Amino acid sequence: MEKYPCPCCGCLTYPVPQKEAIAYICDVCYWENDLFIQSDDEPSDENHGLTLRQAQENYREIGACSVQMLPYVRQPSRDELPPTSQE
Repeated sequence: MEKYPCPCCGCLTYPVPQKEAIAYICDVCYWENDLFIQSDDEPSDENHGLTLRQAQENYREIGACSVQMLPYVRQPSRDELPPTSQE
């Protein structure tokens, strides 16, 4: 089964392309896919006003899209790692 990258963490956790993943929540970073935002700097209603750019920075720094989501996230499995991260 093909997997698709999360727009926040880049891990291959989406079961369908991002444009089709309505309200899908990534298990790795806990970003909820928001089809209605038009740019990485637009606040996402699905993510409590967080922008995708802020969520990406948070993921790099703390391993979740926001501090509040830390209890829910998990490490990516080897087959979920973005292609550039796989060794």
